[in-house]
Amino acid sequence: MTLHYSPGNNGQQIDELPRVLYLDDDQANLNSFMANFRQQFEVFIATNPVEAYNLIEAERINIVITDHNMPSMSGVEFLESVSRDYPFVQRILLTGFTDLVPVVEAVNKGKVFRILTKPFNMDEIARMVNEAWEQCKEFAEKEKQILQLTRQNQQFEFILRQRLLS
Repeated sequence: MTLHYSPGNNGQQIDELPRVLYLDDDQANLNSFMANFRQQFEVFIATNPVEAYNLIEAERINIVITDHNMPSMSGVEFLESVSRDYPFVQRILLTGFTDLVPVVEAVNKGKVFRILTKPFNMDEIARMVNEAWEQCKEFAEKEKQILQLTRQNQQFEFILRQRLLS
């Protein structure tokens, strides 16, 4: 079963398994994530934000998980740009900080779906990804219904114009 989702011109497709991108500058974390989840999800990994950003569209990513503390930009900054350019992608932030500032920034700027603290629990990540996946599918269904209603409205407008002209 493949669900097709086309928000505007983005042409995002939602497949049977979630397409999850994990961004972290720590290769050991990436390897662990890949080893733990490659059977459950379609997993993509990146060590820098530019590489990750390019993967979002190229691989039709549904869910992005990112570490907060990275050298070139924070996870919040990355998720903020993702939320602006790919609003249909669900966003999860991993942070080792217990300070509320990154959490508040993540919610307000990055519009994150969930926040996980490090060290993270693999079962918790799996649960959050599955919840995010359900959100993706609900969003896709809503967009499909909106598209269908828009087409019906255009057809009704056409019929009305034809009747007014005759």
